Amino acid sequence: MNTSTKKPACLVVHGFGGTPFEVAPVAEALTASGYPVLTPTLPGHGTTVEDWSRTGWQDWLESLCAEYQRLEAQHGKVFVMGLSMGGSLCLALAQRFKPVGVVTIASPVYLYRFLPPEATDWRLPLTSLLHKVRPIWPTRPKTPESRRIAPWEGYEEHVALGPLGSFLTGLREVRRNLGKLTAPLLGIHSPKDRHVPLANLWEITGRAGSPERQAVVLTIRENVTKHHLLTTHEETRDRVAQLCVSFADRWA
Repeated sequence: MNTSTKKPACLVVHGFGGTPFEVAPVAEALTASGYPVLTPTLPGHGTTVEDWSRTGWQDWLESLCAEYQRLEAQHGKVFVMGLSMGGSLCLALAQRFKPVGVVTIASPVYLYRFLPPEATDWRLPLTSLLHKVRPIWPTRPKTPESRRIAPWEGYEEHVALGPLGSFLTGLREVRRNLGKLTAPLLGIHSPKDRHVPLANLWEITGRAGSPERQAVVLTIRENVTKHHLLTTHEETRDRVAQLCVSFADRWA
């Protein structure tokens, strides 16, 4: 079969502790535009916190590598797109394979750093130590108003520190290898993201080896949410989906 006449497939990846629900608006827009789309559930996600605590970066990446290769065999070409950690994993995929293009949405290549000092949570550098004390750490659930503005499904009230530590380790490798990216790149972020600092957008688009790089900053007006779930947020959902489809159309 001549794959040159077919649209590339799109591998769209959810974030840390989340589910495909959070990337559904992007997936739906791509599907409506004629792209074959896969939104896998990462290992340990969508079941129980205990299952989650037994997985880590390599499990998630190896699972996505298998999905990528399957899509490539079926469709010839593949875009990789992801929210938050999903975008970080897409960067790792693009360092191993040759996707048609890469989209990162509110994605990190670090969550804390010492020079210049920056952290979204002061406990992040202590993750490995805290893991020995309490492997599953309690967290606050989202408020009803926050959930209305930016719907989300995933693990709430707890975070598994083993997977979090593994995530932080994986980010260091992705950050070191940004220069290996050669695919067109689109990065999307909100300036007041309280989970992933905006500087990650400049790290990704500034240090990537991709000859074609675009950074888009989407401002959010409300002060209820963490300004992170750009794929489902009522102020950014449609714009993010539109940007992903336009990017795919340009490079398909």
